[in-house]
Amino acid sequence: MRDSNVPFEFKGDASEQTYAQKTWKVLTVEDDLNYQQALLNSFNAISLDNNESLEVLTANSVSEASSVLSRHKDIAIVFLDVVMEEDDSGLRLVNTIRHVLGNNDIRIVLLTGQPSFAPEPQVMQSLDIDEYWNKSDMTVDKLKSIVSSHLRTYQYISQISNAKQGLQLVLDAARSINSKHDIRAFSHAVLDEIGKILHLSKGGGVLCVGNEKHVDKHPKVLTSVGCYRGLDGKELSTDVLSEEAQQSYILARDKKEHVFSEHYSVFYFDTADVDVSYYITIVKSDVPIDEHNVFLLKVFSENVSTGFSNIALMNRLTELAYTDITLNMPNRNWLQREIDNMNKYEQAETQLVVFEILQFDEKSFRFGHDFCKKTHLKMRENILHTLAPYHPRIAVFKSDSLGVLVSSHAFEDESIVDSLKRQSFEIDGVRQFLDVRILVMQLIAFEEHSAEQIFNLAESTLNEENTQRAELLYYTLDNTKAITRRYELMQELRTAIRNKELQVALQPKVNLTTNKVIGFEALARWQRDDRTFVRPDEFIELAETAGLISELDKLIFDKIMQTIKQFAEQGVSLPIAFNASTFDLLADDYFVEVAARIEEYGISPSLLELEVTETQAIFNYEKINTCLCRFAGLGIKISIDDFGTGYSSLAHISEIPAQIIKIDRCFVTDIQESKSNQHIIEMIMLLAEKFGFEVTAEGIETEAEHNWLIEAGCNIGQGYYYAKPMFYDDALQWLKGWSN
Repeated sequence: MRDSNVPFEFKGDASEQTYAQKTWKVLTVEDDLNYQQALLNSFNAISLDNNESLEVLTANSVSEASSVLSRHKDIAIVFLDVVMEEDDSGLRLVNTIRHVLGNNDIRIVLLTGQPSFAPEPQVMQSLDIDEYWNKSDMTVDKLKSIVSSHLRTYQYISQISNAKQGLQLVLDAARSINSKHDIRAFSHAVLDEIGKILHLSKGGGVLCVGNEKHVDKHPKVLTSVGCYRGLDGKELSTDVLSEEAQQSYILARDKKEHVFSEHYSVFYFDTADVDVSYYITIVKSDVPIDEHNVFLLKVFSENVSTGFSNIALMNRLTELAYTDITLNMPNRNWLQREIDNMNKYEQAETQLVVFEILQFDEKSFRFGHDFCKKTHLKMRENILHTLAPYHPRIAVFKSDSLGVLVSSHAFEDESIVDSLKRQSFEIDGVRQFLDVRILVMQLIAFEEHSAEQIFNLAESTLNEENTQRAELLYYTLDNTKAITRRYELMQELRTAIRNKELQVALQPKVNLTTNKVIGFEALARWQRDDRTFVRPDEFIELAETAGLISELDKLIFDKIMQTIKQFAEQGVSLPIAFNASTFDLLADDYFVEVAARIEEYGISPSLLELEVTETQAIFNYEKINTCLCRFAGLGIKISIDDFGTGYSSLAHISEIPAQIIKIDRCFVTDIQESKSNQHIIEMIMLLAEKFGFEVTAEGIETEAEHNWLIEAGCNIGQGYYYAKPMFYDDALQWLKGWSN
């Protein structure tokens, strides 16, 4: 018997599937044909509840998958290999599904055989990826659990999506009908729209008018289409109707209500409040009418009862689709429609302003839903009053924020901002103060973006850590350009790492009293094809976001090994310090690779110094400390970088196997004038003496700073006062000159 907890098994052809009332489509996108066959075999072994079955579609590349997705609109789940033709092939296909094909219903499960390519949580969230699994962890039972769970999710989401589309279809139908003022044009529009709801390709319909005072007379046909064509102007006698249609028609007329049978929809409308007429609409469907269509037809019928009442009912549907019922104001759907319907001139003259209530979750928890509702309404009142000269249109953006479309000139007056970022009003006789964060987005900056994309950018901007304390944020065309540059750089960086194009710059460390060079710090440098350099903080952050930081660190370490080897050939034996990300430090394979590289190059570990920031050292302390002990066990020195800038525990610092602490440059700058910086450095020196640390000062740029640090007892320093970071050839030349 097969063990269900082991990975997929390869086996013979699966037996023929039995007939199922419901067939779910699943797509597997995988360029490893063996693994894909294993998936197919495992899918065949899955039995679903309720007499359901799977139809498995396959693709072996992004292009094949795009073709399959375009042909099959009802795929429920896609199992997608992250790395195929290129490292980001899988993520690009996800972007195609969500943003190009606009499919938000399909459930996406990423698979990988290379855990280092795991996407960041932000990427998972922004691309709406449901799960991420290593191929080696995937078992048949796990696969069945994933499939069952996501089929239920897909079913619920599809039902909601269909209901939304149906509601929108009914809404659009009502608009089309109410534009007709002639009764014949009106009745023809009614039949056309019912046909659209039922997706009629055959069948037909007839709309008749009768008199409530003369029920014994047959109603007169106003409009006829399809199989009833040619009856216009004639009386509707029952002999032109089938037995099923006759029964439904008589029941609807006698009970004055709508009747739905297997193939017929019969609507009864009266205008008793206006006249004595009644209207009978009979529509024949070529396929059985399901429950969903019956629901839509009932909603539709409420919109066509009379020309006048239709307008009121249409407005009600509009309210349901585009209004926040709780607050009785337009909702995010309305805001999206307004932006999407703008022309370029309107965009140029309009801003989207998001007012976010700070600490909203806490307020909701402490004071309850009713209090928050009153808070929203009071804030809405304040915004409308303050921005009245700029014609604001306001809607609910999220549970904690309102979105306002307003003139692009609205915030030129700073007093307006001041009055809105801290608001005051009474609720239940108590004065309340509300702190609000304001995001201003110029719509002219988003000419090529949909409203939903604009909303996503707004949310990501508000969620960015470096904006959390800002009271007023402006998102302009420059921000859009920055995002575009960021994306382009990310693609270039991926290529640069793959082609090993990044370089190592060396900054010397000097004994302050003897001026002797005692080592170097290795710094990553990236020069683009146009000869410009990208700032390290920029491309390192990009590497972390793109999941490339491990590859970057390994590349730089390899470059350092080559540099040490080159120095040795010139008779130079100086240690070089290098940095490693927290992700690497917590990964077993990084230590293994470093040890292997040291052995491969035949380099003494004493020529290496691993620098970790103070924050890194304390974050996940137990695991990080264990890792650092392994590196120290090889003979690599450990130093704590940026010391004094974090929030470390002295107890932990004392237990980390570090020999060196580095004073951050922010404490060295202006050290002659800054008493606080002097006191901090003096305390660091005392701490170092207490625990036996060597001390290195970073960022020394002047002779005065050099001399002050010597007086303070600091022995080692680095900075522009001695040399800027240099590539190997320049560093070797500088080293010879410095020695002389």
